[in-house]
Amino acid sequence: MNTSASAREAQQAFLGLLAQPLLTPATNRVLHRHVLRHQRQITDHARRAGYRIQRIGRAVRLIRVPVAGTVTAPSRPADAPGRRLLSLVCCLAACCEDVAGTVTLQRLSDMVRDLTCAPGVTVAGYDPEQKPQRRLLRDAAALLAGWGVLRRRTDDDKMLSDWTEDGAGPGAGYEVDRDALLLMTSPDVLAAALHTADTDAEHLDATRTVRQVRALLETPAVVYTDLAEPDADALRKARGLRTADLAQMTGGTVEARAEGLVLVLPDDPDRPPTVADWPRARAADWVALLMADLAGRHGTRTPAGPVLLTDDQVNEVVEDLVGWRGEYMSKDQKTVPGTVRADAESILTELGLLRVGADRSWTLSPVAGRYRDPDVTLIDPTEPTR
Repeated sequence: MNTSASAREAQQAFLGLLAQPLLTPATNRVLHRHVLRHQRQITDHARRAGYRIQRIGRAVRLIRVPVAGTVTAPSRPADAPGRRLLSLVCCLAACCEDVAGTVTLQRLSDMVRDLTCAPGVTVAGYDPEQKPQRRLLRDAAALLAGWGVLRRRTDDDKMLSDWTEDGAGPGAGYEVDRDALLLMTSPDVLAAALHTADTDAEHLDATRTVRQVRALLETPAVVYTDLAEPDADALRKARGLRTADLAQMTGGTVEARAEGLVLVLPDDPDRPPTVADWPRARAADWVALLMADLAGRHGTRTPAGPVLLTDDQVNEVVEDLVGWRGEYMSKDQKTVPGTVRADAESILTELGLLRVGADRSWTLSPVAGRYRDPDVTLIDPTEPTR
């Protein structure tokens, strides 16, 4: 492999590890092989962003160590696991510590029940006699399998369905990957996440470069108005250096605008997705796309770039869109009041394009301007479906 091809593969492996931070041969064999092949370069890329690469056996994890007492992260996805599901994931992982060899979902269920009923445990009790609780445990096991901690050993989905819906049978068989489990439950990682250090002005100055790189990697865009004034000024002056850093680490390009910076990554169908798949061919997506465009035109644009709309102005935009394209909307959008606005707010917030205030006002990111004048082709709802 020539030098340029090797560098590109290392960049793609680094991006793949960002998208899939806990990696084993079972979760993604090709990406795992590339990460191990280029571990030295990937470790160097990670160090520039304040990350840490940890490896136990065949399991590899990219650890997002908090910088200056905070963790930079994109907006929370709408389908992110809830607190109850995550608490069961943690309980299930704790129970996996006591598993040697293979184990059934029914056995894991019993172990989680016993753990949550133990004295001093603050997690709400898990009751396997309740179908919703069994469904949550099934989903918790699926998350651990996606992270490589559990490896499913049985392919019979009916067994899993019978246990989930009726509490009958063993459910499914699993094997615990102890290397991945150790990386997931690493005490030093938990300590870093739960006990962030206090910061002062000197520490903020010392970590500014790392925070700039991480923000460009982790968030949809870095908008100057979202930063403290010293950080914004420093990023404006250093954007050429950050562009070079990100190009070397990812192979991507940094798009510079007056209001901020956006990292545009190269396409790679073999890499786990690092950006949201949007817009898709569904009503909620095109409604959000058109709402962003209309809001950008009807709101008040500030000198720094964001567009502001009051609660009443947002409702007016919704009415305009319904009057314009209402016949093409979904049944819920047509019949359930508030659905159009809720769909738009959920999607645009998840994408980092919108902040909704306590008074239901909108602050639309200047990055939404990238989607100005969308070309949305809708099928005539009166035409027969073929």
